[in-house]
Amino acid sequence: MPTQGTHLQIISTLKIGGKDDGFDFDGDGTIDNKLWSLSGLSTPEIQSSFDRNDLIIPFEFFDTPSAEVDSCVKFGTYIGLVRLDRDADGEVTSKAGGDCNDLVAEIKRGATENLTNGIDDNCDGDIDVDDNTTVAATAANDLDMDGITVGQGDCDDTEATVFPGNAEICGDGLDNDCDGNADYSVVNGSDVCSPYTVESAKPIMLDPISFDSNGDAKITFNAASITEVEGKLILNAGPSFFAISIPAGLDLMLDLEITGATITGEIEKVGDTFRIVNGRLGGVINPQSMDNVTGLDVPEIGLVPENTLLDAMFGQLKTLLTLPRLDDSPYPGCSTPDVDVDRDGLEGFCDSDPTDDIKTVDICIDGDGTVIKDEVDAQGNVTKQCTDAVDENGVLRFQDGVSVNLNFDTVPALLNQ
Repeated sequence: MPTQGTHLQIISTLKIGGKDDGFDFDGDGTIDNKLWSLSGLSTPEIQSSFDRNDLIIPFEFFDTPSAEVDSCVKFGTYIGLVRLDRDADGEVTSKAGGDCNDLVAEIKRGATENLTNGIDDNCDGDIDVDDNTTVAATAANDLDMDGITVGQGDCDDTEATVFPGNAEICGDGLDNDCDGNADYSVVNGSDVCSPYTVESAKPIMLDPISFDSNGDAKITFNAASITEVEGKLILNAGPSFFAISIPAGLDLMLDLEITGATITGEIEKVGDTFRIVNGRLGGVINPQSMDNVTGLDVPEIGLVPENTLLDAMFGQLKTLLTLPRLDDSPYPGCSTPDVDVDRDGLEGFCDSDPTDDIKTVDICIDGDGTVIKDEVDAQGNVTKQCTDAVDENGVLRFQDGVSVNLNFDTVPALLNQ
């Protein structure tokens, strides 16, 4: 049951690993991580997402009472939410310039100020004041008995936990320190409500899309273990399935569905719980998942919203990613993934006319040389992508993928469903 496990934590640092970070998925004795060349470009983008509280990835362990050697470890991962809109007024919390009250929909930036309710309805820092009134009429009011009058800067005279100088109460939806932002406060250059600061202990909500129709986590690792190696506790998990959306630079979001996902990392004790340090998560991005990601709009490299991630990988990014070229192809410029998942030879993904302005993959070449083209209707619209082709047994024909490795650490956290 979600939020009923132990050792709740959240990924606190994340980056695409370097060339020598990862796992040997194809058994050739070398590390597989074809996305390593995006590491330098993506690292500042990923960090910015962490700073904005956009990238929230909680973990929750089950059947793991303590940090010790254990042959049967299970855990689930979720999509977390920190920036919330509880009152559905279109304004979120936990950011500069966000909602100043997330419990009342009528209170938000740009709202009409009510001149009689003792509340800063429009989040401008003044109570019961508009362009035609002054604070003098209510300056002496301290209706909530918090010791701070309206004239002294109280921004909500109906709530005793809201006044200038008060400490921000993380997660209550109110602007406790009257800085204009609910659940957000910067002290000495740091956000005191950051979910990555253990001391703040801000509860992290779990996005409903993290769960299936039965309420169970969609992403789980049910065959993990903790072993001791040279005096260190090491977590090993997988293979399983993992999904994550990370910024890769050039305004490009990589929605990665990672099959064969494998996790390893050191277990570091933190009081009565633990965290993961020097973690690595590796796997393979299969062609179907890449071909289902659309909406890419990166004019710098010629990507338009109707392009897919597969088009980007085997078109505009293939040189940067150093994807292998397909030898003896009848179509110039074809490239292959780097992991031969089905062991029948590397598959090729091609643009049938690389000289035109339409930069897409519309031809797939199987490891045995079979050529499959996108199916199109009379109007030229694609009705079936070549990556969806199946063999005589109904199994997807194209399974070879692009390898990736993500380096990460976690910190303890609090979760709410």
